[in-house]
Amino acid sequence: MEFLRFAGSIPGSYWGCCAFDVIQCFDKDPDAKASIQVVCGDEGNPLSRSGQEMFFGPTYRDIFINRIRTGTFGLSDMPNHGFLAVLTESQMNRTNGKKWLKLLAEQGFEFIRTVDNSVYTGKEVIENIGDYGSVSSHPNHLFGLFRNIGKGAVKDPFEPPQAWKDVSDFTSRDVTNEQLQEKHLEVWQALAKTQFVTREELKEAGAPILLAGRRSENPQEEEWIRIARNGEEESVDPFDVSDVEEEFA
Repeated sequence: MEFLRFAGSIPGSYWGCCAFDVIQCFDKDPDAKASIQVVCGDEGNPLSRSGQEMFFGPTYRDIFINRIRTGTFGLSDMPNHGFLAVLTESQMNRTNGKKWLKLLAEQGFEFIRTVDNSVYTGKEVIENIGDYGSVSSHPNHLFGLFRNIGKGAVKDPFEPPQAWKDVSDFTSRDVTNEQLQEKHLEVWQALAKTQFVTREELKEAGAPILLAGRRSENPQEEEWIRIARNGEEESVDPFDVSDVEEEFA
């Protein structure tokens, strides 16, 4: 069970969109023991309360339920927030996948669209419309939770921005914002407050202590900065023109 900020990377530089999270890896049993360290969505630093590091757990279900309330930014509620979840066809047909689908439905997720995965079906393009060839599809199903119930909620989230309408006439409005808000409010109000747990509480529950991943020891940066920081050799900004400016002053 993995929640990632849309286009984000920990640590920072390309922090990603803090309005959306992407969810993947629905292979595990929702009720299996698990945990995840709660970190700042920008820097990736562990977050604490009363001097104790916070986690979500002690099951995958607990991680999911709490993440869709707080997202990946910090420790606060996020009633205006979006989540995108992807399940493969094979995941959906397994026992665990069916449990996850039920949980997605209960929490107000919507089915968006299905896309095949060219990693498996290759790079060839169909020759004619309606001709899908003999290659078996590997469907990936996209679901979304677009929650719009906090102060500052968007009045009409289905209305495309004018800049988009200037370049496209494609729209889709199958349900009203009020219908979605009614559903999301019902689910939100039924949810318990976010429950953070401590390392000791996870141990008592028999759950593993799983620390948050850090994708790289170095953030994305110019080469000269990394060389200077690591002390490999003296380095200067190759685009620094201050000396040139002084020479011609």
